[in-house]
Amino acid sequence: MKKIVKEQPPTWFETWKQNFKQTHGRTAHYKNDFSSDDSQGTARRQQLRGHLIKEQGHICCYCMKRISLQNSHIEHFRPKTRFPQNDLDYQNLLASCNRDGMVSLDGHCGHKKEDWWEDNLVSPTESKIEEMFQYSLDGNIHSIQKKPFTNIAQEMIGHMGLDSYHLIRNRRAAIESSEVFDENEYSNEDIRNFIDFYSNKDGEAYVPYCMAIVACLKEQLG
Repeated sequence: MKKIVKEQPPTWFETWKQNFKQTHGRTAHYKNDFSSDDSQGTARRQQLRGHLIKEQGHICCYCMKRISLQNSHIEHFRPKTRFPQNDLDYQNLLASCNRDGMVSLDGHCGHKKEDWWEDNLVSPTESKIEEMFQYSLDGNIHSIQKKPFTNIAQEMIGHMGLDSYHLIRNRRAAIESSEVFDENEYSNEDIRNFIDFYSNKDGEAYVPYCMAIVACLKEQLG
């Protein structure tokens, strides 16, 4: 996964919550209040999702797939069914892809995770999220062994479907199209420059599956 740097909440979002509380005398909740089924609710969801997508560099918060308004949804890291008090907390809101395949067969990310929760679950907004997983040249993902977070990393792979066929295939294609598979002989300095490129946004967007590419490049350092 790629660490997500959360920004300040959009001003309009915080203002909407404040106005709702003043009007209704209670705190707003995501379901029924913010994400109502009328045109205003649809517009609010789309505006917020667009902000989250841009904040994340146009990649899914879990699998790093390229996302847009058309193939993503608003994800509650702390499930709103278990933590209703956090269902409009901006720090808890992410943008997740809409999966590939059926959830029961080969789904992944937010729709696969649903309301699964563990107290030691690591958020994509935490720095150590980039230290928890290793990727191989064939696109597979593994938890890094003999670390304090090894067990929860393995659980995240399973509960979020990060080892799904579609994601393995897509990561492999991304790795193969990068400098990892070039026939050129690169110096360590060149490789470090590639790592820096894939670790940062190119304009407003990260390269899809960027951390899988970074992991494989690091393996090439002498």
